[in-house]
Amino acid sequence: MYKRIVKELVRVSILLFIICIDCTIIATFTPFWVPPTYNKTVIEAFRSKILINKYSELIVDPYGEKNYNTSHVGFCGVLYNDSKREFYILKNFSTMAEIANSKAYLTHKGACGRCSTLQDLSVYMNYHNLTAPVRKCGIKGFLNKEWNIKCLMKLGLTLPCSQIWFFNSKNTRKKCLKPCLKDWKEPYNVPSESACPNCTLNDCLACDEEISGPIFKKVAARTRRDSGLTSAIWRPPSSIAKITHYYY
Repeated sequence: MYKRIVKELVRVSILLFIICIDCTIIATFTPFWVPPTYNKTVIEAFRSKILINKYSELIVDPYGEKNYNTSHVGFCGVLYNDSKREFYILKNFSTMAEIANSKAYLTHKGACGRCSTLQDLSVYMNYHNLTAPVRKCGIKGFLNKEWNIKCLMKLGLTLPCSQIWFFNSKNTRKKCLKPCLKDWKEPYNVPSESACPNCTLNDCLACDEEISGPIFKKVAARTRRDSGLTSAIWRPPSSIAKITHYYY
């Protein structure tokens, strides 16, 4: 009897206040929330989806514009237009109720942008440490913009998403070069990841987040945390959206 009571209390504490919307889960209170990882079946399924309302190429560097509007609100949803779930559109929603009424699937917090596609989601899922390969691609950006973008696309990112990643790296290289050279071989979190939650970002990542982050988040839209994904960079669990992706 005692074991059953304990088991039930644990189950209730995990499920308390969970809203399940057609396999897209947002928990308003989940003390034991641990973002899931996704296997190759899920990753390949998302990679194969075809976006109907495709994004145009990002030609102009948003970091060169003055007073850029970085507000990032609402929700980005996926709407399939066939029973096989091969084709989909991305649509902005103001509330979760709108998503539910539209029979859409929440793919990340904030309005949709150039990295909101399910192909880009599959890359974020596939690379727990996306910082390292993106950094290697950024080195090529010292020499040639196209080399950098092609390198990012080889990771699987779409062209528009690769372009905002390039502009982000370019701006960080310009504004944060000194701390990034200093921290080139340093751990992402200092003094070490094992010290977290009593840790901070290294100076390079902190500079990137402050200087380049707001515009990147606005234009790319999808970030790991707003998509309910963890990464090699430790983040406070409370900052990771409670979203799951089983709508493939």
